[in-house]
Amino acid sequence: MSFVVGLTGGIGSGKTVASDHFATLGVPVIDTDIIARQIVEPGAPALAQLVAKFGQEIILGSGDLDRTALRKIAFSSDSNKAALDSITHPAIRVETVNQIQQANYPYCIVVVPLLSSSSAFSQLMERILVVTAQRETKITRVMKRSQLTRDEVVTIMATQLTDEERIEFCDDVIRNDGSIADAHAEVEALHNLYLELSSTN
Repeated sequence: MSFVVGLTGGIGSGKTVASDHFATLGVPVIDTDIIARQIVEPGAPALAQLVAKFGQEIILGSGDLDRTALRKIAFSSDSNKAALDSITHPAIRVETVNQIQQANYPYCIVVVPLLSSSSAFSQLMERILVVTAQRETKITRVMKRSQLTRDEVVTIMATQLTDEERIEFCDDVIRNDGSIADAHAEVEALHNLYLELSSTN
C-alpha cells in the first residue's frame, strides 16, 4: 500500500492547483469530493440508504439524487445531518481505502477538504499537507470563480476550520498567495520529500 499524504485546505486556498500539479508529476490523487458524488449515483447502496432514511422526495425524475432537496432536509436539524453523515462518511471511507490500495506508486495524495484532527480520515494518513492563503486572497478567488457575494463566501468560511487550526495538526504547509508557478515549485519540493519518506517507510 502506498504512503498516504492527506491534502486539505479551506475554500479558495488553492487545493486544486496543488493536487493537479501532484497529478501531473504522476502521483495518484484520490479526491473524496469526487468519491462523495460517486457513492450516491443511481444503484449505489448509499443512495438506497438515503432514500430509506429521508424519503423518495430526494430523488429526481431521472433517478439521480436531488442534492438541493437532500441538503435542505439534512441541514434542517442536527439529527438529520448526523444521519446523513452516518450513511455517507463510511461509504466514502471504504471507497477511499479501496483506491489507496490500488495506487501503484510510492505515495498517493488523498484530498479531504474538511479534514480535521478528529476525522476518521486522518487515521489513514502518514502525513498531512495543508494549503493556505491570506483571507482576502481566498475571498477574491471564490467570488471570481463561483459568482458568490462576499457575504456568502465569508459565511462559508465561518463554517470551516481556520488555517491556524489546520496548521496545528498538519505536517507540511503550502502558502499559496503567490503565482501558480510558486505553488508548483512548492509542490515539486514536497514531491521529492514524499518520495524520500515513502522509500524509508
